[in-house]
Amino acid sequence: PEEVWEKTWHWLSDDIVYSHRRSSNTPGLHIDDSNLMNLVLLEVEKLLQANQRSLKDYPSMPYPENANLLTHADNNLILFELNFNNEELRSKFLNLFSQMTDQQAKIYNQIIQAVNKNEGGMFLLYGYGGTGKTFIWKTLAASLRADNKIVIMVASSGIASLLLPGGKTAHSKLKILVPIFEDSTCNIHQGTQLAELLNEASLIIWDEAPTAHKFCFEALDRSLRDVIKAKSSPDKIFGGKVMVFGGDFRQILPVIPRGSCSDIVNSTINSSYLWNHCHVLTLSKNMCLEANTDATDTEETTVFAKWILNIGDGIAGQQNDGYGSIEIPKDLLITEYDDPLYAIVNSTFPNLSHHHTNPEYFQTRAILASTNETVQEVNDYILSLIPGDYNILDPILIIYKFGLYVILIKHSAELLIKSIKYFISILIF
Repeated sequence: PEEVWEKTWHWLSDDIVYSHRRSSNTPGLHIDDSNLMNLVLLEVEKLLQANQRSLKDYPSMPYPENANLLTHADNNLILFELNFNNEELRSKFLNLFSQMTDQQAKIYNQIIQAVNKNEGGMFLLYGYGGTGKTFIWKTLAASLRADNKIVIMVASSGIASLLLPGGKTAHSKLKILVPIFEDSTCNIHQGTQLAELLNEASLIIWDEAPTAHKFCFEALDRSLRDVIKAKSSPDKIFGGKVMVFGGDFRQILPVIPRGSCSDIVNSTINSSYLWNHCHVLTLSKNMCLEANTDATDTEETTVFAKWILNIGDGIAGQQNDGYGSIEIPKDLLITEYDDPLYAIVNSTFPNLSHHHTNPEYFQTRAILASTNETVQEVNDYILSLIPGDYNILDPILIIYKFGLYVILIKHSAELLIKSIKYFISILIF
């Protein structure tokens, strides 16, 4: 039978690929050979079991991985979460794990231990920007997915979800209602594909959690207690699933229209009844700054990182009651200038006319602005410094020049924001 299998399994797989493309409404869906072969084996095993036989009756035949998912072979959400190349993920995990600091490795091991025990748990990975939260998410995902375990990765915002492998917005993936109320539940029902996916999930990661209202987490808790089929699920938070949240309370908290400071604080996750069950894991080392500095600049980088952190903690400068003045170090300021726009552009992009076609030149430089009007003003000014004729692309009114790098942003059907970088070399109408 193994000779017949080797010669025919590709033919048997044609209908599987077609069915998955049609049911998922993804005409270009690609399933790699290892996962495709496993799906065919699952279908063969289903047919054999219907006749009181099994592939195990034929020792020379391969047996499908995750055979316990036979009952979910028609669940496209589960198949999508398992559609990874195991060998590539193992290699990626080993590479990521080798780069971890002792602090990161300790947190990773603590979460993996909770997953392996399968007893549930709630964690919050707390750390300011650049401490390596996303790095830990990627390591956890690669590790568990390489072992055919399901990791659901969501974020509170569309842009944050783009940084996660296979990430979605929490509202989209977990069917959280808008608007959300104190007694709300998610739109998840027993017997649906999403309910089955959540039952099979080993880990759920939610990034940028502090920006979401506590009612979102409480709604998910009530829904998981309802749909998770384990005997103890109604008595455990999140139905006994391992939930790992991440974020930084120094950043944007939930937006409460016309709300007072106390209203905002009361809407955060640490004001929820769930907080009593949460284990806080802390990252404190700024990996982004250290990765981009020479040994001689370590002291200067440390001082700058501490200053940024003090601003976030509200302790920079003199004591205050929530409103205070911050003195910016002189080495960060441009003090001598006639034209402020020229001064900041020239400081950020020196010799721009000689480097405007070099992508690496732009990758390490950026000007931040608080409004779209200022962004437009800066972009128009920079464009005027670059040689070449102006061109206007209707109907979206993009003004460009040949040889420039531009980023086009579009909204997908799920309201996620996707950015695509283009190099303008030729335009065909």
